[in-house]
Amino acid sequence: MTALPKVAVVGAGIEGAAAAFYMSARHGLAPVLFDPDPFSGASQVAAGMLAPVAEAVYGEESLLEMMLEAAREWSSLDDALRAMGLESGYRGGGSLLVASGPNDVAEIERTHAYYQRLGLAVRRLRAAEAREVEPALAPSSGPALYTEIDNQVDNRVAHRSLLAGAFKAGATLIEKRVAEVARRSSGWALLDGQGAEHHFDKVVIAAGVRSGEIAGLPGYMEKALRPIRGQVLRLRVAPGTGPSLVIRSIWDGRLVYVVPRLGGEVVVGASAEEVGFDATRKARSTYELLRDTFKVLPGLGEADLAEVNVGFRPGTSDNFPILGEVRDGLYLDAGHFRHGILLASITGRWIAEAVATGKAPEGMATFAPSRLEARP
Repeated sequence: MTALPKVAVVGAGIEGAAAAFYMSARHGLAPVLFDPDPFSGASQVAAGMLAPVAEAVYGEESLLEMMLEAAREWSSLDDALRAMGLESGYRGGGSLLVASGPNDVAEIERTHAYYQRLGLAVRRLRAAEAREVEPALAPSSGPALYTEIDNQVDNRVAHRSLLAGAFKAGATLIEKRVAEVARRSSGWALLDGQGAEHHFDKVVIAAGVRSGEIAGLPGYMEKALRPIRGQVLRLRVAPGTGPSLVIRSIWDGRLVYVVPRLGGEVVVGASAEEVGFDATRKARSTYELLRDTFKVLPGLGEADLAEVNVGFRPGTSDNFPILGEVRDGLYLDAGHFRHGILLASITGRWIAEAVATGKAPEGMATFAPSRLEARP
């Protein structure tokens, strides 16, 4: 009988947690995760939208196919966690894209036509119909697009459950930072912050926007990732008094999204700024997010402002994730940009399969790290 490989996952955010969960629960591996503080990164800041339709972008059709598969995979992942007595916070119901001002109706029409060309299941609603579907909308709100494809997951609950499920199935955690990965005759060595070496047959780098800072990776990784700062708010309302659907609103070309949780939490996001690793909570960003939210959902003006959080999306030059084997059992699972929570389901499954079987699933080819080698 062939011995199972000894596997490390560097980074225990939701991407690393999902990869470890699939490795252990589905493939019988016992991965070792390395992370000094698994609950300190972007996985805790995100809103948890599973929105392949709303996030569809011109020129990124191959990524759209991946996002649609990821949305379907979240339903299966929710079932797998429930079978282990764990919750993911997965919630259906669909979402609305709402024109909040008269100048934004044309954008709704353009977007609807694009979705139709892609064959996505989207229904256009008149303003009155949208308010029937979501009574919390402002009387002045305009037409909307409704889709059952876009849903949500409570990212904080899902992250903790994926780690708990991985640990139940045999994964372990070492609360140390990995500074370097080095090739050895017998496999790979991870050098932690204290200089100690940890030896493995295979290694997955899933350290978010900081992945490129790990020494020993290909040279292109130094510039492959950049931080996209996002500020996200969490409001508290009495359960049952806020909106019931995920809402994305357009006002004078600006987008804001509102994600309601069953327990009375409402997540509002998100700013997008290329300012490096500036984690300052900006008054301007908070004001702009609340202003645009109240225009479409005025009732939230009475909510408690519970949290103002800042996270850093791992952006790439083409907005595609960096996913696959670099060489001889060293894998990258990074660069998920604004789709980190959504894509965690499918990238976790794919990376786990590649590590366990030595064969990459077909869908990974488009996102292979090798595409970055020729770029300056």
